[in-house]
Amino acid sequence: MDADALAVARSGEPILAWRAWALTVRGDELALQPVAGRGRAWPPRKVMRSHCRHASLHTSPNPDCSCGLHGTHGLEILRKTRTPAVLGRVALWGRVIEHELGFRAALGYPQRLRLVCQFCFQVWGAEHARPAVVGLFPRGDLVPLCWTHVELAQRYGMTPRRLFPATRIEQRLLDTYAVELLPIPTGGIPAPPMPAGRR
Repeated sequence: MDADALAVARSGEPILAWRAWALTVRGDELALQPVAGRGRAWPPRKVMRSHCRHASLHTSPNPDCSCGLHGTHGLEILRKTRTPAVLGRVALWGRVIEHELGFRAALGYPQRLRLVCQFCFQVWGAEHARPAVVGLFPRGDLVPLCWTHVELAQRYGMTPRRLFPATRIEQRLLDTYAVELLPIPTGGIPAPPMPAGRR
């Protein structure tokens, strides 16, 4: 793509986009991780800056590269994302490149966040992806799950080391990043039914 052919627009406001993250714990702190490639964690209460492995060749984002902080135009695009644990709206600013599915930016910070059962989200969408618990798995991965998917994980030998109430972890995440809960535009996320043995 010829960089000279790109249309340039200037704005004093950040661009708001949709984004998904994985969730990890390091020590006592929760961290938002990119779902693709497990790159650098998004720092709480600090601006996230994009970097490119080709930093000596160009600044990030670059029109001829895939570098930059990514955000999408629509929530449904994220259903194809690999193992999302957190959905959110993200503010993107600095140099921003718009592409077919969204944006790539130099700077960003989450504006609103919400935990989702990744399996329910991928199959049924955000309005049916409310997790009941968050499982702590090896390597510090935190996976929000509904009770149905906890039982499926256990059936296939992927038992979490510990289970935490999803509402507690979600509130801790919101406090860590000093943001508010993401409302889902379709009218909320109902909690999935709890199995009879868990009531």
